[in-house]
Amino acid sequence: MDTDNLVGTIRIRPSKIDSKTNDNWYRLKNKSFSDKSNKEIHIVYCFKGAGSSISIKDFELLKVLGKGSFGKVVQVKKKNNGRIYAVKILNKKDVVARNEIEHTLTERNVLVQVDSPFLVGLKYSFQSDTKLYLVMDYVNGGELFFHLQKSRSFSEERAKFYAAELILALQHLHEHNVVYRDLKPENVLLDNVGHVALADFGLCKEGIDKEDASTFCGTSEYLAPEILAGKSYGIEVDWWSMGILIYELINGTPPFYSKNTNQMYRNILTADLSFPKTMSEEAKSIVTRFLDRNPKTRLGCGKKGVEEIKEHPFFSNINWDKLLNKQLTPPFKPKVSTESDTSNFDPIFTNESLKPESQMSPVSPLPSSVQKIFMGFSFDGDKQFEDLE
Repeated sequence: MDTDNLVGTIRIRPSKIDSKTNDNWYRLKNKSFSDKSNKEIHIVYCFKGAGSSISIKDFELLKVLGKGSFGKVVQVKKKNNGRIYAVKILNKKDVVARNEIEHTLTERNVLVQVDSPFLVGLKYSFQSDTKLYLVMDYVNGGELFFHLQKSRSFSEERAKFYAAELILALQHLHEHNVVYRDLKPENVLLDNVGHVALADFGLCKEGIDKEDASTFCGTSEYLAPEILAGKSYGIEVDWWSMGILIYELINGTPPFYSKNTNQMYRNILTADLSFPKTMSEEAKSIVTRFLDRNPKTRLGCGKKGVEEIKEHPFFSNINWDKLLNKQLTPPFKPKVSTESDTSNFDPIFTNESLKPESQMSPVSPLPSSVQKIFMGFSFDGDKQFEDLE
């Protein structure tokens, strides 16, 4: 480097999101590479990944783990190293037809950005002419919903442990300006030790700043009243859902549940909370604070944010630092025999016959004009940028 003509230096931490344009002014460091100078430089850059050479042919399809309206989740084994993953396979035509493009791309983007011990991690994403693939950690302890159905309800201590880890998961998402919007037992997985891993980020909303969202979405039992009322909302809706979840884990059913959906919505908007006598005062208190119909005074939504939740008496025996580092022993350990064990997943899915992708009926690809929507979808976790300090 010719330092005689060197004006200054900068260090840029590149965004890991494909095709995101960055337009900023940067303060230069002087020739000594330490102190900042009074000079600035304007740089516009766009990071474009080299693309992933990985395809579904690199994986052996093992068992179906779950199915949705326009895709399925399959347990797979990577052929070159034998590692077990879960791959979410989405049909492009169904994604487009159901107007789920934004949700699908958001799920991929959120998975790339976040990194928490209590969130399912993305390893790879890639596509074919007809399908999208998200290869994620295989969390083999099963859904929290599966275990809740077997137990009917959990002790307060067990419910508290799961809630505390999920609070850390939501805190991480909120710090990245992401509102989750779909907290429920079906979207919470347990690992082989018993720690939680929040999954399924299809309903997430990125770039949330205060009350930026207005879409009516989520699962009926867990919808916050401001969503039902058609008001703008933000991360506050996740804390409402946390109150519903804690109540359900302890009592077996959500507090406002009704077989009639319209009646359930009326309950969410106006019904009084009722608690069984077996619930502790601390549990009643935290559920009541989370289920405050005024999002401005709801627990976790004030100036102290998530710290207000952590300081609530319900969590008085939780060491949050140890919890974050997984140094607390979970109250329940799933029965897991091997890395590929699927016994904690619904046999309705795992017993389903699974054809190799090459034997499936061919589907005509989308036109190139529509394919462009999915440009930049590929991601290879083995080739991420190392963070610059």
